[in-house]
Amino acid sequence: MNIESHNMGAYNLHFIKTNKFKTISVDVNFYREIKEDEITKRNLLKMILLDSNNDYKTERELIIESERLYDIKISSGISRIGKFSDLSFQTKFLNEKYTEEDMNKESIIFFLSLIFNPCVKEGRFVNIDKQKNRLYQEINSLKDNKIKYSMLKLMEKIKDKPYSYNPYGKKEDLDDISGKELYEYYKKVISEDQIDIFVLGDFSSSEMKEIFKEYFKVNTFKKEHKNLIIPELVPRKRIVKYHEYEKVSQSQLVLLCSLNNLTDFERKYTIKLYSEILGGSSSSVLFSKVREDKGYCYYINSGVKAYDNILIINSGVEKKNIEPAIKLIRRCLKDINNGKVSDELIESSRNTILSSIKASSDTPMGIINTALSRVLVGSDDMEERINNFSKITKEDIVKVSKKVSLHTILTLEDKEEEHEED
Repeated sequence: MNIESHNMGAYNLHFIKTNKFKTISVDVNFYREIKEDEITKRNLLKMILLDSNNDYKTERELIIESERLYDIKISSGISRIGKFSDLSFQTKFLNEKYTEEDMNKESIIFFLSLIFNPCVKEGRFVNIDKQKNRLYQEINSLKDNKIKYSMLKLMEKIKDKPYSYNPYGKKEDLDDISGKELYEYYKKVISEDQIDIFVLGDFSSSEMKEIFKEYFKVNTFKKEHKNLIIPELVPRKRIVKYHEYEKVSQSQLVLLCSLNNLTDFERKYTIKLYSEILGGSSSSVLFSKVREDKGYCYYINSGVKAYDNILIINSGVEKKNIEPAIKLIRRCLKDINNGKVSDELIESSRNTILSSIKASSDTPMGIINTALSRVLVGSDDMEERINNFSKITKEDIVKVSKKVSLHTILTLEDKEEEHEED
């Protein structure tokens, strides 16, 4: 994958040229180092900017214009990459080669007008109550998803880390945000956030560059800051256990492991293969031992957040099986430390990752996400990633397993009282 990058002063513009798709996709990323008191505002902006603007004041007007532009698709999202909060806006539209002349330009102008021409009156966003209510419901509904809720409660116990913040924000912050305060924050995002834009499809680079030069209305130069790795947790000699209590039909068990002293190669490759072996599939160590052999849980998996320096194991269990499950999970971690992992499992886990890498090139956003990763964290291209995953040995896996330390455990159980213990 070849990325053609242009430094536009206030932002970086990246072109990924391909005739694989009949569409053109654009992904605009505003990102900055995350602050807890800004998360709610960023989530609100994600919603409000796509709701209406000064040219299209109602949802109906937006739909009519979208249909005129051959059913253009527009979306927004919030994600966190290590220390950074990424507020992104995406569009996908039919290439004008399959519609009519100048439709690429018209589609991008419409898309950018939602970002740069919001409904503002007397220095304040208007009609924000609908989106505030929607966000309030999203924050509230987290409690209904016990898997997400238990992981969120565990993360809250790790103080002062970006992953300990609720990614949707806080209800108490939402109550206090006014249209004026949100508009002031919007201006701050436009002028201060680092910006990377990706355009994928079959188009003229010079024409596309001119469109953005004219219509992407940001001219504030920023010093680039790409150090996004979150500092490591200090390994614990005694693991801390927390117990949360809610009305649940199935107890939730979440274990957080710290990752310490990873090399760059281990962060990009080895730890990901280790996590796949540990709990990435139905053939993984945890699933085979804890779920299949002993029947201690309904499900169990692991996931690594390499730029957070943590690995998470989560499981749904019966309350009576919590302690036996913890004991067996710890034994599974130790077994890999001691090299007790089959060559067959290593190869099947490796093949799962390689298949995922290859599949990422089948969709526009898969390709763009790979390109974003290259820009933000220096990820390798597809061929290099395949080669690097292919050369990881069993010894490499055992070595990285010794850098994984169980740090904190949380259970979400069906009981009224709450306590905490070491």
